[in-house]
Amino acid sequence: MRRGFTISMLAFGGFLVGTAEMMVAGILDMVADDLHVSVGLAGQSVTMYALVFAVGTPVLIAATSRLERKTLLLSAFAVFIAGNVLACLSASFWWFMFSRAVLAASAGIIVVVSLTVGSRLASPDQRGSAIGTVIMGFSLSLVLGVPLGALIGEEYGWKMNFALLAALAFLLWIALWKLIPSIGADESVPLKRQLSALRNRKTVSALFVTFFWIMGYQLVFTYVSPLLRTSAGIDTAMVSTALLVCGLFSVAGSRFGGFGADRWGSVRTILFSLAVHAGALLALPFTSASVAGALMTLAVWFGAAWTTTPAQQYYLVSISPKTADFVLSLNNAVLQLGIAVGAAVGGVVVQLSSVRLLGWVGAVLEGLGFLAAVYSFSRKNAPVSEKSVGRKKE
Repeated sequence: MRRGFTISMLAFGGFLVGTAEMMVAGILDMVADDLHVSVGLAGQSVTMYALVFAVGTPVLIAATSRLERKTLLLSAFAVFIAGNVLACLSASFWWFMFSRAVLAASAGIIVVVSLTVGSRLASPDQRGSAIGTVIMGFSLSLVLGVPLGALIGEEYGWKMNFALLAALAFLLWIALWKLIPSIGADESVPLKRQLSALRNRKTVSALFVTFFWIMGYQLVFTYVSPLLRTSAGIDTAMVSTALLVCGLFSVAGSRFGGFGADRWGSVRTILFSLAVHAGALLALPFTSASVAGALMTLAVWFGAAWTTTPAQQYYLVSISPKTADFVLSLNNAVLQLGIAVGAAVGGVVVQLSSVRLLGWVGAVLEGLGFLAAVYSFSRKNAPVSEKSVGRKKE
């Protein structure tokens, strides 16, 4: 019972971290007005966050590999609190940019360590579910983070969002300090060892699964509003409602992905979710002609997309359980890169052809992710099998 509650608290931490990243989209114009910069320049804070997260996470995880996991997680949350306080006190745009860099650096560590701590707290046959629960917190931030941030910003000013996040994170810090037991440090990972991980074909191909999966997802998701308005002819209010409902399916998908990894194994769960994901995107250009068809396809798409996440994280942990933090940090760096590339490629597709073709391009990318997964699964399990993290070899 205590372990289950602790894992739920880690999921709540994921919600806070995800909200700190996502809510900027809903308050960007407020930030720009208050700090006297253009919306375009204010949007560079998103780029700053993604770059620091992608580049900094593997470096920071490797540098802190000798620290006890509880100490590292609490330290990262302390920096996260400081980053929110800095954002709340920002008197200039560059001060705000610095606060985003601090938040991204702390968030990268929190994401990785929360996943490994959650999996270690769970019993061997429940580790996939534990990872799914933690990821569910991040998924929930996608659903609630932007609208809540916009609502609070409109009512009390955009800085109030960061003040509330700092306060909630402080309360969570106290709870985690009392709840989390002492957990040993990860294996020390020197630079040479980091580079050797990139020579492991099983690991690299698994990272390509993440890259193609998130790239295909983000390519369509970035332009889903104009796609729905163009194809289904629905207004902005209906688009927001549709995305809110489908966001709930992403939360359900995260939970189901963890359950699937425990029940059927990460291999089957990943292949199934990628296949359904690709099928939904293939159908989207046809089904989006009607409101009902669009909503049903979006629900399947969101659910399948986020079913992949916990199963993929579980699989990566199973490849290298002794250096799980470092492997997951690489995965999160690839995730951020895939988000950036997916949005950029989507813009090119829209510019050169039509928003209606995005679904097909996204489906092709999911197909490449499926092939990368098949290749990764076919390689010999090195250095240890999944049995070492509590499951029978798949």
